[in-house]
Amino acid sequence: MQVEITPEETTVLVGWKKRSGSRVLAGMKAEAVLYASRGVDVGIIAETVERTERTVQEWPTEW
Repeated sequence: MQVEITPEETTVLVGWKKRSGSRVLAGMKAEAVLYASRGVDVGIIAETVERTERTVQEWPTEW
């Protein structure tokens, strides 16, 4: 799975990834989109963020 993101979007996503507390889901989504932008396999992304492949495939489209 590969998605295109701008350098500015990368900066925003990295910031969200580092947050904790009530924004944990946003951090997981940010992490998944960052991995996808680097062409990481969706199965690996899903395993890393502990979600299903189907869920992870939806997150970049929401971004």
